[in-house]
Amino acid sequence: MLALGLVLWANPVTAQPSAPAARKSLAELTADVLRTTREYRATLERAVPGHEAHTREAHEALHEGRRLHAAGALAEAYVAAAERALAAAERDLADTLTAIEEADQIIFEASLQQRLARLAPLPRGVYEDAATLVRFAGAAPWSLKDVPSLEQRFAEAFGRRLPISSFGQTKVHDRLGLDHRAAIDVAVHPDSAEGRWLMQHLRQSGIPFIGVRGEVPGSSTGAHVHVGNPSPRLIAR
Repeated sequence: MLALGLVLWANPVTAQPSAPAARKSLAELTADVLRTTREYRATLERAVPGHEAHTREAHEALHEGRRLHAAGALAEAYVAAAERALAAAERDLADTLTAIEEADQIIFEASLQQRLARLAPLPRGVYEDAATLVRFAGAAPWSLKDVPSLEQRFAEAFGRRLPISSFGQTKVHDRLGLDHRAAIDVAVHPDSAEGRWLMQHLRQSGIPFIGVRGEVPGSSTGAHVHVGNPSPRLIAR
């Protein structure tokens, strides 16, 4: 605030607020996210062996410390310190593995958005079954308020809860600038019995969906059913 005030005071007549930077297209944003996330994931993956080695060393140090303590050659405080060191090493390894999983989710979702961007929007009511995607442009209204009813129907059919992997907006969708507030992702493969039932039920109800078979044909990585309209781009603040 101080710096801005000095600038305006120095030139009160000609100083003008700078024009906002042009927003990137969704394709450009997605490409940027893919590039940076892949670089980030590679960095994380290179760190895993070091975390694993550190954890093994901490295990061995704790084991040796307990042995020496039992023999009366080491104070209990040293054992407690070794336990804390092991817990920290295990936490660092777990955090890194979790970050890799989150990066994989972002990479998959960004790759999916690139594929969807290359496809023409479906006219209302049209159903399309392709190699990696199943799409239905249903015209019936859908919101997160309809989820309990869908969960109940699924539980009646399969005796278990609907496996929702993304409910509304998530940090993955925030990272990609996508509006997922009125959608859910269900972790079922479109070609499984549960996936076929879900897509048939949605289609009969007129609810739009996208069935994702995988990033490449024959792969089940990231397979799910997106319930709701395709996620448009959020308006950046």
